[in-house]
Amino acid sequence: MFFGGGFPSSNVHVYSNGRMRYNYQQRQDRRENQGDGGLGVFVQLMPILILILVSALSQLMVSSPPYSLSPRPSVGHVHRRVTDHLNVVYYVADTFSEEYTGSSLKTVERNVEDDYIANLRNNCWKEKQQKEGLLYRARYFGDTDMYHKAQKMSTPSCNRLSETMKSLENFW
Repeated sequence: MFFGGGFPSSNVHVYSNGRMRYNYQQRQDRRENQGDGGLGVFVQLMPILILILVSALSQLMVSSPPYSLSPRPSVGHVHRRVTDHLNVVYYVADTFSEEYTGSSLKTVERNVEDDYIANLRNNCWKEKQQKEGLLYRARYFGDTDMYHKAQKMSTPSCNRLSETMKSLENFW
């Protein structure tokens, strides 16, 4: 039935009058269709080929961002720059200053600052989760040393996020 197999055609059991007998039938049309396997295989593989083609085309359509928050020599983001507003350090390629000027540069810098704040929020959340988890374990096991260690644990991303948000408030 699937992949050109068809229904089973040999060794057909036929029951008549309580007796079983075998009918050996060879279907000639199945043997004749086996020679046309190339087109059938192509039609069956067509959905997979279409998926691979669409995936490859989508990779070609996506462009890499013009900046990175850390140096990435593999992409060419090695030149250090700083945003005007929040003084966020970011890295760009050689041709960045030629491609981005005026309002497009402001848009890129706004995106850099938005990404920086999003990263700080994410890292702050992770640091708080780690600290709360350690506090919970210390309370659960009654370990005072672990509890004091957890209370003293710093959250540098949260501190930087707080400073960044204060500077944003002063700007507005």
